[in-house]
Amino acid sequence: MNIRTFIFIVTVAAVMSACKTTKYSESAPKKAVAGAEIAPKVTNVTAKLDVNVKTKKDNINVDGRLYMRYNEMIRITVVPMGLMEVARLEFSPQEVLLIDRINKQYVRAKYEELNFMQRKDVTFQALQERFWEEYQKKDITLDVGAAVLDIKLSKIDNDASWNAGMTSVSSKYKAVSVAELIEQLAKF
Repeated sequence: MNIRTFIFIVTVAAVMSACKTTKYSESAPKKAVAGAEIAPKVTNVTAKLDVNVKTKKDNINVDGRLYMRYNEMIRITVVPMGLMEVARLEFSPQEVLLIDRINKQYVRAKYEELNFMQRKDVTFQALQERFWEEYQKKDITLDVGAAVLDIKLSKIDNDASWNAGMTSVSSKYKAVSVAELIEQLAKF
């Protein structure tokens, strides 16, 4: 399996995980009177990711990092063998950013521009709620059809030192549409 396929699978997994029913845990935001949210006790989370991707043909391990800041950012970085970041996926309340560092291309879009997310009614709040619940489990299994992802979280911390703003993308990178990126990834 190459990195393009992996990026596609991780993106689908992140979006699909938000589409499942969410159960609330102690640190997850809970609804209060009149729909107001109560912020969780922990508002920053960083963790090391160890992802095992199982497909019919392959079984690979990839490392990464998870960064979350409540109501601001969910960031997933893919760092195979801990050497260099090859992909970054960011969700902010306003937009989604996927950077493919290997092929120097990216997709930046608002949630309403992403039809597959609109059809599933995926919003930043839904993603945040889901990710906030999942990180506490430490071992997560996601079946996304094309693959099964076994995700193990370790070195979980409440580190607030990272920048929660959207990543600036270098002019060396080519902006592509979601359809173009998915079409390119589907070829592999």
